Amino acid sequence: MTSTDPLWWEDAGRPSSPPRQELPGEADVVVIGAGLTGLTAARTLARAGRSVVVLDRGAPGIGGSGCNGGMIGGGHLLSLDEMIGRYGTEGGISLIREAQMNSTDFARGLIAEEEIDCDLQPTGRFRGLWNRREYEETARHLERLEQHMAVEAEMVPPERQREDVATDLYAGGIIYHRHGALNPAKFVAGMVEVARRHGALVQGDTPVTAVQPAGSALSVETDRGTVRAGEVLAATNGYTPRALRFAYRRIVPVPSFIAATEELGEDRLRELIPRGRMITESRDRHCYYRPSPDGKRLVLGGRAAMAPVPERFATFELKRLIRQIFPQIGDFEITHSWTGRAGFSHDFVPHVGRHDGIWHAMGYSGNGNTMAPYLGHKAALQILGDPEGDTAFARTEFPTRWYDRGRPWFLPFADVLFRAKDVRSRLFRRR
Repeated sequence: MTSTDPLWWEDAGRPSSPPRQELPGEADVVVIGAGLTGLTAARTLARAGRSVVVLDRGAPGIGGSGCNGGMIGGGHLLSLDEMIGRYGTEGGISLIREAQMNSTDFARGLIAEEEIDCDLQPTGRFRGLWNRREYEETARHLERLEQHMAVEAEMVPPERQREDVATDLYAGGIIYHRHGALNPAKFVAGMVEVARRHGALVQGDTPVTAVQPAGSALSVETDRGTVRAGEVLAATNGYTPRALRFAYRRIVPVPSFIAATEELGEDRLRELIPRGRMITESRDRHCYYRPSPDGKRLVLGGRAAMAPVPERFATFELKRLIRQIFPQIGDFEITHSWTGRAGFSHDFVPHVGRHDGIWHAMGYSGNGNTMAPYLGHKAALQILGDPEGDTAFARTEFPTRWYDRGRPWFLPFADVLFRAKDVRSRLFRRR
């Protein structure tokens, strides 16, 4: 029988809430959301001597931070040209540098400094490119990028791509050498202990029902009582509640579907992914896959749907995608099939800032393992008034759309559109 629990929990354990403690009547900062953003922010704030309360509606780590694909390394859905077109040369380069380099360095440094055991492996990441046109565009983009920063990446032509992934589905690819792998559930569990060790109060199973002005402070209301806070940070990303009205209309919670195969064995898996890299791809399906930390299973995520669907349907879709990528794989079973939520902004850019007295850091659009801790730290520094909190992601407008009232009613329609694009991509693919 297929388990709906993430594979990561077999080693990390099912996320559980820290021991329940009475909520204080006041705190310097209340952080809403105990994922990587909120826990990293709590660490920074507590180390600076602030009293910090972190609240989550479930167990810390049970959301997207703890059940994603477990890849670490900066990335972005927009190219350098697109970023420069939106934000100018200086702004676009700054955003790309932070997304691709600074965030990765920060996340890896955090894991090392706090000695978090999360199966961190410097595997590198191979991004498969869907056709020859994309390959040529990516090569030009990399050449331009290398003029501004040391990205540590290289192009892999089609005749060499089987050195990294044993498929002919792509027209070559690009390797990002700074990227790697980890167990996301162990990363979050480690950060819970880090935040608590530095003095933050972390409480799960405590949903925030409202945030109201209270004189010069804010009143954070929960079903366990109210905390008066000098500052509030919304760190909820794909799980943003209606109580956070500003962010609620600006984050689209997109389901993320992931599956793990039965144990295929190290030799069989090495035949599929010879160098053990993280693999992503450029097509609209946005499949991403990797060996499990023990090197015995294949873990794959992808767009099975844009809205919640039954587990059996998602498992069928993901298994079909595995066979499409690796026709030679032979018989296998899916033992784990789970879902979480990624938080997408409407412009596919993360955002940090403050609105109506409430701080926010969110909108990672699928790059949370690096961007979440990095921008959680930056948001905390801004709360502290520290100039080191400066980030290009605080100088961008956090947009919404007229049709987004918080509830993503439009996702089923987007699903139909993307399925049509999948068909077109297959039929009119150009090498």
